[in-house]
Amino acid sequence: MRRPLALTAVLAAALGAGAANPALGYEPAVNFQLNCMGCHLADGSGEPGRVPSLRRSLVLFSAQPSGRDYIIRVPGVAQSPLSNEETAALLNWMARNLSDLELPPHFVDYSAAEIARSRGRPLARVGAARARLLRAAANTRQTPRPSS
Repeated sequence: MRRPLALTAVLAAALGAGAANPALGYEPAVNFQLNCMGCHLADGSGEPGRVPSLRRSLVLFSAQPSGRDYIIRVPGVAQSPLSNEETAALLNWMARNLSDLELPPHFVDYSAAEIARSRGRPLARVGAARARLLRAAANTRQTPRPSS
């Protein structure tokens, strides 16, 4: 009788440690596949008229505080099951791996603390906020990466 209880305690402790320790979670590329790729597609290009492309907007928006806030507050990010640490790592991976824009030398990585500050307030008017950011970014001078 003691053995099943001990085994249950060990399993519960192991599972609890995994939930509390993001280092035991998935890599950002896997989190993208599991949480983002279904809508944004494997290359981040999205679906015109339905799901926005990340390829030009993620790095562009990440250069401004209002854009970073937008990225964190879109429903897919704000309401994802990922921890703040996993979300920050995923956004940083996406900026480095899915963008057509060069990562600017002054790029600031997303942090778990930044995610925690904004994600509790998901955006209600996503399209209007995105349109406002795109208009504001129209003068930004970023160029697409050359094709390889």
